[in-house]
Amino acid sequence: MPDVPGRNSEMWNGVRRGTGWAVGVGAVLTAASVLRDGPREALKGVLKAGLRGREMAAEASEQVRDIYAEVQSEQSAPAEPADGN
Repeated sequence: MPDVPGRNSEMWNGVRRGTGWAVGVGAVLTAASVLRDGPREALKGVLKAGLRGREMAAEASEQVRDIYAEVQSEQSAPAEPADGN
């Protein structure tokens, strides 16, 4: 498994910031749903959104790891000659 950037890197700061926004928006939407549909339907909606969010996060994490591994391998690969020989 490739090394991941440090927890204080710019990438992880962005991930945390985005997560905070997602939680805030989710809270507002949940409150609106509870007021409109009642607690049971709101809870079902939250669970469905959570499952979708988990799937999206897993896919995004996999893509970031793949890109990171590509960059690492490109940096460690020997440079090819400019004339193609």
